[in-house]
Amino acid sequence: MGDGSEKTLHSIYDPESEAKALVDAFRFNGKGLIIVLGLGFGYHISELIRRFPDAEILAVEAVPDIYNLAIKHSRIQEFKDKIKFIIGQSPEEVIEEITKYQIKAGMPPLAIFPLSPAVSAFHDFYRPVISALENTVSLKLWDRLRYPKLKHDRLNIATVDFGYFLNIEVEKTIKSLGHNVDKIKGNKEENPAIILGRVIKTIIDFKPDFIVAINHLGFDEEGILSDFLKSIEMPAASWYVDSPNIIVKAFSKNASPYVSVFLWDKTYINDMKDIGFEYVDYLPLATDENVFRPINLKPSVMKKYGAQVGFAGNSMVKPVKERMEKIPENLHLLVDKMAEISGHLRASFEDFLNAMNKDEADIINSLPVEQRLDFEGAFLWKATLLYRLSCIKGLREFHPVIHGDAHWKELLHNMKDRGYILKPQLNYYKELPLFYNACKINFNATSLQMPEAVNQRVFDVPACSSFLLADHQKAIDELFEVGKEIVTYKNIDEIPELVRFYLNNPDARKKIALKGRERVLKEHTYKHRLGRIIETMRARYK
Repeated sequence: MGDGSEKTLHSIYDPESEAKALVDAFRFNGKGLIIVLGLGFGYHISELIRRFPDAEILAVEAVPDIYNLAIKHSRIQEFKDKIKFIIGQSPEEVIEEITKYQIKAGMPPLAIFPLSPAVSAFHDFYRPVISALENTVSLKLWDRLRYPKLKHDRLNIATVDFGYFLNIEVEKTIKSLGHNVDKIKGNKEENPAIILGRVIKTIIDFKPDFIVAINHLGFDEEGILSDFLKSIEMPAASWYVDSPNIIVKAFSKNASPYVSVFLWDKTYINDMKDIGFEYVDYLPLATDENVFRPINLKPSVMKKYGAQVGFAGNSMVKPVKERMEKIPENLHLLVDKMAEISGHLRASFEDFLNAMNKDEADIINSLPVEQRLDFEGAFLWKATLLYRLSCIKGLREFHPVIHGDAHWKELLHNMKDRGYILKPQLNYYKELPLFYNACKINFNATSLQMPEAVNQRVFDVPACSSFLLADHQKAIDELFEVGKEIVTYKNIDEIPELVRFYLNNPDARKKIALKGRERVLKEHTYKHRLGRIIETMRARYK
């Protein structure tokens, strides 16, 4: 020892009898996980294995040299395959490893077997571990995390809230449907163990029937949260409203029978099934009809927000820059080339990739998974930028009002100033409904991350009884009656003619807008979407 004293880790006379006496005094029913603190020469572990053959054993040793001696000179070598070892890590790392192992093992009952001489000799190492484990044991955590779910009409639903805009709508809608809501807050920079701790606390305190996440936010790359939810049979629903390929495709460990995936674009269904998710279904976006509604605007508000043609949207300059920074510089020209090839087409990333020559396609396909996904993200945002810019240029003669980021000025710098009226971004909840109500024609150009789906504008604008001119997405035909409830363009060259026609025909414009609102209220509110999620979770997990 550091003070010059010596300690023996076993009896120097009869260590096997000593081990039997220690195990005799150990209170354990034979089922669950035994955490052994201190390896010594493994006499106690041999006896635990003999006495409790159905138990799982996880042995923690502070000193790697002791582990090496035990493996080389004791009987523990015979039982090595039956034991999980944690050797030479810090107390914090030990606790994290034990937690991961518990989760993967299905949160079995836990019992602590401290080898007293080892704990005494390395008190600073073992004491924090014992304290953390004793807290878990005293709480009987495994019992409190498992309970019947989805048995009552009024449910408890927990949401994972990372500040994404849709969380507000989800929480408000769940309450409006007569259920209880609790938030699990977090952010992308936090350690997964911290988020897991909040999840556990919420489950103990709130007892949710299931958990809802947007875009899998809160789920970690290693699948720790997914494994935990599976181990306690806690269902989770993840609603994707952005491309899952650039979010979770590299996180294959998140696939679980207790995670149901809902996608706003059908294109990605097979991709998610290939990852291993058992339940993947289509669930388009929607609107909050209490926010986006017809509003009688005062003259001062009309003056501020009014426009012949209006567009509220991102230039995509910043997202492109952020994605480009994630990939090697030698791939930047390839992103640009691929985005240029996309032109006015709307297709999946794989379709565009197939249009490249073989050598270029091979370069992209040979990238590590995460880097390839970053490349895909960079391409999608750059192609969207070019597509959106081409559409906006088609509006120039109508002097459109564009509410968005400052980078629009950079993109339109070659255009005469009088062609476009550039204004700041709008608050989604307070200002955007006013703008939609004040525009004669609201314009839409969909991101290329949606090969088939429609975006938020397609529901929000009609909900205001306002007119929308949108690009024709495949999904729009099953959501609206095109020409009667909404108007679409199939190529960019059609834009000026359609705008000109509907500006000159206000009655036709108004009739379509009113019909669009009727359809939205009937089929496309968040109550419809969350109701569907709740019905699905009841059917799958009740």
